[in-house]
Amino acid sequence: MLVRKIWFSNPSKELRSLRRVLNELGDVHKDYIAGGAGDCPYWYGERPHISLLSAAFWRQRGIALDEYGGHKIRERKRKPGRCDLWVKLNNADFGCEAKRLWLNLGKNIERSTKRIYERLDQAKRDVGCLLDAKGKGLALCFVTPVVHKSKLATLDTQVRNLIKKISSGSQYDALLWIGVKGQKHFEDQRNFLYPGLLLAIREVR
Repeated sequence: MLVRKIWFSNPSKELRSLRRVLNELGDVHKDYIAGGAGDCPYWYGERPHISLLSAAFWRQRGIALDEYGGHKIRERKRKPGRCDLWVKLNNADFGCEAKRLWLNLGKNIERSTKRIYERLDQAKRDVGCLLDAKGKGLALCFVTPVVHKSKLATLDTQVRNLIKKISSGSQYDALLWIGVKGQKHFEDQRNFLYPGLLLAIREVR
């Protein structure tokens, strides 16, 4: 079973309208896990997470295009580049740049939160380089919290502390947690446990 929770912090009307897409992303994860013969989306990098978010837009009758050719400003020059994602839902229209963070929960929560915001800042700078993204921009940070199997007893507490810490702040505009509940946490070949996905979003206005 997957649970999800969404927070907003002073979002625009357009970003708030994406609540149903964020909620749908939880269903996309659930369907992938159910049909993936034990595969887990939390093991993967940036591109698969972007593709799953694209699927959530399409399932909510939105439009999404990922890894498309465009132009960016680099060193004050207009140069060809590739943009991570463009999405549209009704009047909400965003060009997006994304980062993925593998976060070891065995470390200090303050440091973990700082790393999330650092990665979100990197995505924000990338959005600022987009020239032909229509509408506003979104910086996305897909965070995969992990803990070694030997620290299973502390996993739920560590996850709660991380979510409490980051959701109580104001350095994000939207936050989504999709978490595993009521079943064994996904485990990789290195004996790390994956309790879910934290997606942090910041608008670039």
